[in-house]
Amino acid sequence: MTRPRNKPLIRLAATAFSLTAAALIGTFSTVATAAPAMATPIVAPVHAAAPSVGELKAKLQLVLNTGAARSARANELEAGESGLSLVDQVGTVMASAPSSFRWDLLGPVNVSGDRLTAQLTTSVDGWDPWFFELSWKQIDGTWKLTREAECTVAGVAMLPCTV
Repeated sequence: MTRPRNKPLIRLAATAFSLTAAALIGTFSTVATAAPAMATPIVAPVHAAAPSVGELKAKLQLVLNTGAARSARANELEAGESGLSLVDQVGTVMASAPSSFRWDLLGPVNVSGDRLTAQLTTSVDGWDPWFFELSWKQIDGTWKLTREAECTVAGVAMLPCTV
């Protein structure tokens, strides 16, 4: 009769288990704890859920509000701090626009990877509304108004793009 080949492996595993158990049991018959091995975390890009039309409108309102904190406004722009000069000009023009001027953001919000779009509509009483596509880019988990969209908004205010 021949012996199965895996018996030495079973004995080796049993011996290793016994030694490990003995090492974990202290001299006072208490069980010592060992910290579990920690794997290096996998760093994946942060992905934020696509905001609603209302959330995008609030982000755009913040960007155009020249009285809001500059850091908060810059955080909403792909261009960051360097984009504030242009949106400051747009905000100033919009604040001095006639009361019949209105703007809104319309859905649907279309998402494609790290970019999304929504429609900006502007209107003045007595005229048909105009529609412009605005885009946001996801950067570090935050949806930021793109430079391209910032230029579109500047164009609506009849300003040259400087970002």
